[in-house]
Amino acid sequence: MTRVIVAGAVAWTKVDAIRRELAKLPVGATVIHGDSPGADALAGRVAADLGLSVEPMAKNKADYAKYKRGAWKGLNERMLASGVVRVLVFHPAVDKSRGSGHLVGLAKAAGVEVSVFVE
Repeated sequence: MTRVIVAGAVAWTKVDAIRRELAKLPVGATVIHGDSPGADALAGRVAADLGLSVEPMAKNKADYAKYKRGAWKGLNERMLASGVVRVLVFHPAVDKSRGSGHLVGLAKAAGVEVSVFVE
């Protein structure tokens, strides 16, 4: 099964960009997202509309215990460790983003394919 993380800006509203990319995924793919507003929430809705499996993952107590206010780092680590083959990030300025930027760096270091969409 193809497992793909979709992440990005909480202010992301361009659902057509997300729909365009998710429509390219194979039948039976699973979309994992960080259960946040914006790109994550849109990806969950679009993936469900397309008949893809959706696996929201939220920050948990262990993430907060390890990283405190940076609990999103733990979430990124867990999403990436869930057996993904690709990361899709929808963010207009990923180089200025803490969360999405961190995920991109982790994924690249792990040899996972990353695609960033700015519009």
